[in-house]
Amino acid sequence: MILIVGGASQGKLDFARAELGVHAWSEGVLGEEDCVRDLHLVIRAMDDPRAAIGAWLEDHPQGVLICDEVGSGVVPTDPEDRAWREAVGRICCELAPHAEAVYRVTCGLGMRLK
Repeated sequence: MILIVGGASQGKLDFARAELGVHAWSEGVLGEEDCVRDLHLVIRAMDDPRAAIGAWLEDHPQGVLICDEVGSGVVPTDPEDRAWREAVGRICCELAPHAEAVYRVTCGLGMRLK
């Protein structure tokens, strides 16, 4: 599995297409494709995202997960938004050690972190 993180609209999908050969992806859902764009939206929509992501990874061990960084900036006042933001960060922290590679993309440029 490869994990790509970065801010919104920073070129994460374009990076995955150009550098990793991604040609098909699902957006905001754990689909049949080997790439999931908007993992942060998957996490928001599910009651148990860890189990769902784990099951998807069993079927897609070479999959690519693309996630917006949502932990920067102003802390939301809504408790549910804060919990979601925390969950996104924690799940990415759990995924990173198991990833073959982790990239952070800013301004369309990918930096390999792992």
